[in-house]
Amino acid sequence: MLHNYLIIALRNLRRYRSYTVANVAGLALGITCSLLIFLLVRFHLSMDTHHRQAERIYRVVTDMQFGELITTPGVPNPFGQAFGVDFPEIKLGAQVRFEHNNLLSTQDGKQGRKKFMLDNEMAFAEPNFFEIFDYQWLKGNKNALTEPYTAVLTAGMAKRVFGNEEVLGQLIRVDNEHDYRIAGLLADIPDHTAFRQEVFLSMASYWAMTPKEEAGHWGGVSSNCQFFMVLPENVQASQIEQGLAALVKKNHEDHSKWSHHLQALPDIYFDMEYGGDVPKTLLWALSIVGLFLLGTACINFINLATAQALNRSREVGVRKVLGSGRRQLFAQFLLETGLITLAALLISVLLGSWALPFVNELTHAKLALRPGTDLGLLAFLGLALLGVTFLAGAYPALVLAGFRPALALKGKINTQTLGGYSVRRGLVVVQFVICQVMMITAIVVSGQMDHIKNASLGFNTDAVVMLPVPKPDKTKVQALRQQLQQHPGVLNVSFAFDAPAGNTHNTTNCRFDNRQADEDWYIATRPGDEHYVETFGLSLVAGRNLQPSDTIREYLLNEYAVQQLGFSSPADVIGKRFRVWGAWAPVVGVVRNFNTQSLRNPIEPVVIMSDVTQFSACGVKIDLSNTAHTLASLEQTWNRVFPDEYYAYSFLDERIGEFYEMESALLSLTQIFCGIAILIGCLGLFGLVSFMAARKQKEIGIRKVLGATATQILAVFGREFFLLILMAFVVAAPLGWWAMNAWLEDYAYRITLGFGIFAATILATLLIAVLTVGAQSLKASLSPPAKSLRSE
Repeated sequence: MLHNYLIIALRNLRRYRSYTVANVAGLALGITCSLLIFLLVRFHLSMDTHHRQAERIYRVVTDMQFGELITTPGVPNPFGQAFGVDFPEIKLGAQVRFEHNNLLSTQDGKQGRKKFMLDNEMAFAEPNFFEIFDYQWLKGNKNALTEPYTAVLTAGMAKRVFGNEEVLGQLIRVDNEHDYRIAGLLADIPDHTAFRQEVFLSMASYWAMTPKEEAGHWGGVSSNCQFFMVLPENVQASQIEQGLAALVKKNHEDHSKWSHHLQALPDIYFDMEYGGDVPKTLLWALSIVGLFLLGTACINFINLATAQALNRSREVGVRKVLGSGRRQLFAQFLLETGLITLAALLISVLLGSWALPFVNELTHAKLALRPGTDLGLLAFLGLALLGVTFLAGAYPALVLAGFRPALALKGKINTQTLGGYSVRRGLVVVQFVICQVMMITAIVVSGQMDHIKNASLGFNTDAVVMLPVPKPDKTKVQALRQQLQQHPGVLNVSFAFDAPAGNTHNTTNCRFDNRQADEDWYIATRPGDEHYVETFGLSLVAGRNLQPSDTIREYLLNEYAVQQLGFSSPADVIGKRFRVWGAWAPVVGVVRNFNTQSLRNPIEPVVIMSDVTQFSACGVKIDLSNTAHTLASLEQTWNRVFPDEYYAYSFLDERIGEFYEMESALLSLTQIFCGIAILIGCLGLFGLVSFMAARKQKEIGIRKVLGATATQILAVFGREFFLLILMAFVVAAPLGWWAMNAWLEDYAYRITLGFGIFAATILATLLIAVLTVGAQSLKASLSPPAKSLRSE
């Protein structure tokens, strides 16, 4: 019986090729999108779930209340030691310091001295770090990091640095300062971990290099310095947090402004407040989009299948006369749906494999499509096959199996006896709702991205090249400045800790003039020389610029800092004393407000001062008329001053653009999914207009006999679809407004959800509908009336 069903199903699919192709195409697109979204969501949700003790691992995070709440994943330097004394019941705790932009080099060998710039691949770690997290040791064990100036590498990093040589006992040099002996080798880290470090240095090395005052300083915290622990089974997180309050009170002078609490390992990757990578709300939103696209494909199938049902009425009649029951017919038509779904599923796997590199590049994920070995993926494909087959095929199968044989054999089955027209209209409305919500999303995200890109940050990012300053040495800084200024393509040079806006963000306490206590807010520090204002295009609104100096002798504040100090006029602070980092100096100028971070964040108080020991970057304003020659000259000059260092440059506007990588990826995904939803919806519209054309066949014939023109007949179809689109818009507009308003709340600078966004959505929907149904409607309106009325 099953073999017979299969043969009949294949015959029918071959017979109605256009119907089969349309359904396979619609389902394949929907399943492909949902498959890629499934892989992406699963990848992010699996972050660091492979650790055996994942449910008991916690990180200590810090909250500071200085005027406003400041959150950081870091802890003060002496936290780990104090925690070990106050919490003896915690047997596994480890402090780690994540490093950024480090130069790793080897000794001169057969291939000469090799240099590698590490972005985020290095960390100082205590031995217990490898007891808390699961790392596979290929050589050595956690004791490899008990002594100062020892290191552990992953196998991939070892091969990258040393090739096929034996690595144990080899020396590596970090930042041209200290040599570290390699005492262990780890297996390569898995893709699904947020900890991407491949070079671990002993924490004892960090303490050996750090001045005693800094190592014991409780008044500052770096997000790089973090503390992890494993809670014993009999200890609750709330108990530790109560003890942390006592630890703060014992060690912080202004303990009322500090607090620590625990953050579970599964939350670290998703908590954006403490430096997370991806918000979970985005993953749930993507999951909903995947379900919507799959649902749209199923709706498209239902509409096409019911429109096709009239062509198969006699087949159903014959089979019923020959003894087929409703269950058999239902099974037959459901099998046909299953074959179409299976074909779409196979095509979606091929399309997914083709699109996967693009998705990986766009989202910076490491997705893999291995249906032969990935049990989770096989389960998803199996559920998709069964779910789509039933959801898309059940209703059309019930309709076909319910035909009365007498009417079917006489050819009396028509759209009125077929029924379910209101159901099909309702499904099309749902399709329009999904398409319109995705259109609103695409328009809003695109508009917000344009707003961000075109909004002024308060300084000039054009034609500024950022160079590294490996060592803030006064002699080398002056040498590099003099040589760069001699190049005709260089317009200005400034040395600073960073550009006005950057990934590095440091704040500190401050005190003003004769006030007896520090301000109850923190100020962002931007160390920069006397050329900082001119090079980056900052605007002075009061006072003068900084004078040349290697140490802190003067301060510039921004307007918001003046406001926070309680003054209405910038001129009121000129000449008054100000203190940060323990250095008193006069305020000599006030600059216009500028953003120190992305436009998600509001303006904050900023202080600019000259301190050569803090200079780690060089901003070079260049003439773009001969960029290639100028860049080559910059590299030659830099290498002469820093011959042992690693040269790398970046344009400031490109670095600013990196702030919005997530938004750019979201925009691209939204546009793609919106386009696919529209394409699937168009197939559904085609199915409905085909059904309408058959349903109104005699009505059209009568109208033409009575003198109706083609335009008037087209209006019959137009009114129907206009009402459906309008009904969908009434639902989609508030949904889209609610979702996008919630998304925009994360931005301090955002667009307004105005009437134009929704007008563009409804107009675009109408245009797509006109183009989709116009051809089929025109064909129906031009059909000879005698053909449709001859049975009368």
